[in-house]
Amino acid sequence: MARELLFSRFAGRQWAAVREDGDVVELRVEEEGAALGVGQVILGRVRRILPGIQSAFVDVGQERDAFLHAADLLLPGEVATQEPAAAVAEPADPAEEEDAEPAARPRRGNASREQPIERRLKEGQTLIVQVARESMGSKGARVTCAISLPGRYVVFTPQWPHIGVSRRIEDPDERTRLRAILDAVPRDGGGLIVRTAGAGRPAQAFEADAARLVDTWRGIRARASAAGAPAVLHADVDLPLRLLRDAPSAGVERIVFDDAGAYERARAFLDPLDGSLASRVRMHLGATPLFEAEGVEAEIERALRPKVWLKSGGTLVIQPTEALVSVDVNTGKYVGNKRPEETILRTNLEAADEIARQLRLRDLGGIVVIDFIDMDREESRNRVLEALEVALRRDRARTKIVGISELGLVQLTRKRTRAGLQALLTSECPLCLGHGRVKTPEILAGEALLELRRIAALATEGALTVRAHPEVARAVRRALQRESATAGDDVAPRVVVEDDAAARPDGFEVYAF
Repeated sequence: MARELLFSRFAGRQWAAVREDGDVVELRVEEEGAALGVGQVILGRVRRILPGIQSAFVDVGQERDAFLHAADLLLPGEVATQEPAAAVAEPADPAEEEDAEPAARPRRGNASREQPIERRLKEGQTLIVQVARESMGSKGARVTCAISLPGRYVVFTPQWPHIGVSRRIEDPDERTRLRAILDAVPRDGGGLIVRTAGAGRPAQAFEADAARLVDTWRGIRARASAAGAPAVLHADVDLPLRLLRDAPSAGVERIVFDDAGAYERARAFLDPLDGSLASRVRMHLGATPLFEAEGVEAEIERALRPKVWLKSGGTLVIQPTEALVSVDVNTGKYVGNKRPEETILRTNLEAADEIARQLRLRDLGGIVVIDFIDMDREESRNRVLEALEVALRRDRARTKIVGISELGLVQLTRKRTRAGLQALLTSECPLCLGHGRVKTPEILAGEALLELRRIAALATEGALTVRAHPEVARAVRRALQRESATAGDDVAPRVVVEDDAAARPDGFEVYAF
């Protein structure tokens, strides 16, 4: 499978697109300087304890307190009884979330962990916690005390002293070799899990990777001793470096940046870790913006729409809600041949593959309910379920097909650690009382900058005017100031931004005089 990683920076955000065999399968967006993200380690303070649901709320320095369940509570001196949530490490493949064989996992831990949470915690107590799921909507972040620190080749688990190997590494001789290497690697009493990228690597690579992670953990503990809660003790690397760290060594053919600073950081980050991967990092030099040139902009627009057209003419209608994500499959324009069962089967098989891609692309999670077109034959239903399962194996997030309900609906779950693409790029539309969504002013401002650069390249003299709704206009002014200050943009001085209270909040107009 040919994989490409494309990185862009605009509208005060970092953007990443992952393509497999030419199709965009993942889109990631992060605001620069975001306050709280998955993987951050924080010294928090217990604000409230809820015995009824065996949970606590922890002050992590955000507007909303974080949620900590008793199952994720680990006090100093206690040993984890199961593998920490490796979703924090954002593994390169789902097999790394359950690396250790169940028989090898510790079955018993400190007896105090069996006590109710109200006997183990008290209000005002400080805890070292790690963000396992970002804040979403009205809910605060979810945190865990079972820390896991990801490296290029291993994940270090300070409180779970176990050696594990990714299940994607199937060769028994290689697994034995890797376990022997890790047994000899100093790990300060913690555990190590070999990531898929570690296959075939020499002992020195694991020693260096583990040493960095052990030092990181020692630094976290030292800062916790000196800091006052709440305080950030450790933040993971930014989006581009995180995806590069988690990328497999084999299969990644292109890595392209459109920002010089990010390009240089990526090369410096990868050179000591994986020289082969570093050699594939390129800088986009074309006049057309990277995402436009690569067709990613169009894919983002499609990912924000509920209807998805299949190549056969069938359609998917994807509707995220508070409780679940519903997906409806229709034959649409596809009428097929004279055999209805074959027409329906072909549409459902194509839909199964596209649904798996759309879940990754839109970063949808939680409970997913799929209404495939009804099929009479059990053999056909089994083929569709098998096709869906195969397609979901490519997903880095953990997925599980629960089965088919009595109503014929396919049910599955997909692990969710952050808000989906729609929540990140859109907001409730004030014109329709929240029934629809529009792009945020910041995203529209980024698009306005791109349009200004296009027009400026054609009209090299004279003023450029942007007319937009006041909120969008303010965002455009901020974007112009930011670009002018950081990049010395020669387009910004030519731009006049006009407020138009009558304008729609989901667009803008650009003129050249």
